[in-house]
Amino acid sequence: MERGARLDAQEAALDALLAVLGLEVRTEPDERVAALAARAPGYEQYHRIGHKRQAAYRHLAADRAAARAHYGPVLAALLTDDDPSSPRWLAQVLLAAGGRRRLQEELVAAVEDGGPLRRACAVGAWRWADAPYGDLAERFRAAAGAAADPWVRERPADSPGTPDG
Repeated sequence: MERGARLDAQEAALDALLAVLGLEVRTEPDERVAALAARAPGYEQYHRIGHKRQAAYRHLAADRAAARAHYGPVLAALLTDDDPSSPRWLAQVLLAAGGRRRLQEELVAAVEDGGPLRRACAVGAWRWADAPYGDLAERFRAAAGAAADPWVRERPADSPGTPDG
């Protein structure tokens, strides 16, 4: 999946999450962002996504009941975020709302049964899912190792909290 399509999927998932939370995020035009976007196409969207992610995180971190009530849309947003570090924000919310075993089970299921983007995002989010349960870590590693996408197969070895990481 191309970067533009991945960003579109991520922004759509964040928009759906913000809608169920009743939040609206507006980003003001910024000449620094425009200058960066001139050199790096897609940067404006990437910047906007960051604002949306942080608005959702701040709201959910302050309201654990909302995080529990909207666990599904939060997970959907997490599983469209293929950035190496930003998934930690939504993973923290999910850990507080449902516990580490539930989050790890969801990530394993995404790697076992998800589409290419969902698998790649689950692999990237694994490192933020807290210390792994041994049985889930083994299932995760086996599913990632069996993935057709070489990026999904090789990424767990770089992630702390996996049997090899």
